[in-house]
Amino acid sequence: MALKTEIKNKLAIGKRNEFAIWGYLLGEGFDVFPSLVDDKGIDGIVGHQGRYFEVQIKSGENWNNQRGLSRSAVSANPERIFLIYNTTVDEVRYFTGRQILDEPGWQECIDWTISQIKLPKQMLQKYEAHNWAGFVAYLRSSKLGCL
Repeated sequence: MALKTEIKNKLAIGKRNEFAIWGYLLGEGFDVFPSLVDDKGIDGIVGHQGRYFEVQIKSGENWNNQRGLSRSAVSANPERIFLIYNTTVDEVRYFTGRQILDEPGWQECIDWTISQIKLPKQMLQKYEAHNWAGFVAYLRSSKLGCL
């Protein structure tokens, strides 16, 4: 069985971006446990001082149309962290499933056939504190959401 080149390339790019994030987290002193298979919506587990967090990474060249963030996916574990990685500007925004479910601006699009969230300028500003430094601080300080 051969995957189409386009699908293989997208999978390879996504996996490379995941490894970039795992490398950044290792550099910050976290324990990182990437999953071999992403069949449960978890790309890996990140640990810090005995606390562990499920993390799903979505990456792309812009902030628009981050796919795979359906109501079902974000509801599976409302404390799961969804990290959106914009590779063009090398920036992230992170959200828990609960935050995605509670955001009025995403109520419709997480139910679309091709579910997704969009991060236009107003949303990027609203969630500016959810950048890399905010993500690292959340992992270091959070008592909620850990396994």
